[in-house]
Amino acid sequence: MKKIFVTNTGDKKHAEELIARTDLEVTFIIEKRFIDMYPTGTHLIIVDNLNDPSASTRSVLQQCDCNSYEAVIALSERAAPTAAYLRDYLGLEGPSFHTVMNCINKFTMKRKFRKQNIPTANFYLASSIEEVYQAGDQIGYPIIVKPIIGAGADATKIFQNPEELNTEEANLFFERLSDPITTSEKEFPVIVESFENVKIELHCDGYVENGNIKFVQVSQYLKPIIQYSSGGVYGSFTLNHSDPLAEQVLNMHEEAVKAMEIVHGITHFEVFLTDKGLLAGEIACRPGGGGICRMLQIYRGFHTWDAHIKVFLGEPYSYSKNIESETNDQILELLLPTKRGHITSISNAKDFENLAGLIEADMKVSIGDTVDGLLDSSAVSGILYIRIDENNSVEKAIAAVENIFVIETKEESLTNINL
Repeated sequence: MKKIFVTNTGDKKHAEELIARTDLEVTFIIEKRFIDMYPTGTHLIIVDNLNDPSASTRSVLQQCDCNSYEAVIALSERAAPTAAYLRDYLGLEGPSFHTVMNCINKFTMKRKFRKQNIPTANFYLASSIEEVYQAGDQIGYPIIVKPIIGAGADATKIFQNPEELNTEEANLFFERLSDPITTSEKEFPVIVESFENVKIELHCDGYVENGNIKFVQVSQYLKPIIQYSSGGVYGSFTLNHSDPLAEQVLNMHEEAVKAMEIVHGITHFEVFLTDKGLLAGEIACRPGGGGICRMLQIYRGFHTWDAHIKVFLGEPYSYSKNIESETNDQILELLLPTKRGHITSISNAKDFENLAGLIEADMKVSIGDTVDGLLDSSAVSGILYIRIDENNSVEKAIAAVENIFVIETKEESLTNINL
């Protein structure tokens, strides 16, 4: 039986899967507020702040005999630096701290893009509101402000002009970055980028083994992630590699893997089609969220999370190519929106049974559940997987789903929990 460490924040699903494995003896490294997520008897090591890799590693060494551990796995992006630091300290297999930080620190990432001649938006590092003003003057408006470390669109804000930096809403935004309530919330420093007119946002998901890209798939988001807050269904769909846009993204992904010095691991690369052409957004050394993993499994037979775990365990990953991927059909993963409150009415899986092209309906919540906490791009009420072909376009599928789907909630006194 292999003894492993697992750093984690709020990923309950994959934590449970690892606990259930009979070939692994798992010790979870977590913060105190996540204790209730684990069943009684789970071996836990509590650290003060997973955002501090050095201090967390010292805490683990003080609390545990590390001699017999063979791997360190990270289940969330916020927990990845501590996992990598501990992994390097113990001399274990998996992405190094250097590689992980290349793929997490947006400023480092952008500099490496530029060095590799990968087109990307102009950027500026800011550690205070005063430096955000300097950044705006330097690169020109509109600008988008993003936490230097952090996945998704949480704590990301667009400013059309310098006057918007003086609004009450902006002041609250920067105050929160200066004084976050929990370790999950984002904080200064931030990266300030020129905000480009994004026509299409794409993502490219890959698998690198011994420096070689063994699997890669380009997909297109229904709308740019920053527009998620506008409501409605969300998601992405696969593109055929013969698509000229996909071909360009594949080439950019190959260069990005070199730039980040990724030798082993899963990649999730985001690219924007703008008035200036294709611009690299970010590349992460983790699986894409939402329904991306299952979409790729259905379409190509490749399971990004299985490969991700294998990399950390120092084991090779193999998969059986899905014969259906030889067709010109595409797969759409459609994320159904959710609402804060007590759910009084919501569609169930059976409501979608007659939906054209439906492959699966994975509903996450039901009547009687209460939705609370951070509602970002990962907060959904369900995910549908739909086959797209000459008779069933993306637009047609979305219209059909919107005609079926309903969700109603009743506001209650809720506790705000940020995972």
